Amino acid sequence: MNRRTTLAAVLALTAGFALAGCGGDSAPELKVSGAYLPQPVDQSMAGAFMVIKNSGGTADKLTSVTSDLSDDITIHTTKNNKMEEVKSLDIPANGELELARGGNHLMFMGLKKKPAEGQRVTVELHFGTSEPVKVDVPVESATYVPKNGGAKAGSGEGGAAGHEKMQHGGSQHDGSQHEGSMNDHSQHDAKK
Repeated sequence: MNRRTTLAAVLALTAGFALAGCGGDSAPELKVSGAYLPQPVDQSMAGAFMVIKNSGGTADKLTSVTSDLSDDITIHTTKNNKMEEVKSLDIPANGELELARGGNHLMFMGLKKKPAEGQRVTVELHFGTSEPVKVDVPVESATYVPKNGGAKAGSGEGGAAGHEKMQHGGSQHDGSQHEGSMNDHSQHDAKK
């Protein structure tokens, strides 16, 4: 083997290892922490919060949620004091998606039963590319505020009183429970 052929073989082998090692970006690596569901006032609705951390080099997205607690679970975002249902929420590569009061959150409508503080609710999170993840979500008091490391209450909005004067789909309401009043979410259901 001459020197030029040897050099070409070494370069090809090195490039192959580099491509195999990188493989572009690594797949999403999702981990859920700080999950909780404030005890709902009644069986009409509940909200759930958590942090989904992605330690992988590729972004993913939360696309849906299923649970035995409700057949109607939606993903919401809050912008300019308006809640809006969205089809998905991005989970950035090497980043996190925080679902917290006053921001992104999950809404459970028409509960099959009213969960009590101390119980757990199982939810399954579905993603754009990653496999589904099951999470045992503890039911906390209606006024629960997580300590460091969990999905925290949004900037001064906190407490079980929800987000007073928060708008949902353009109509303003005073929230007696998480993220909105019965009437507002009933109107939301009627729009579906």
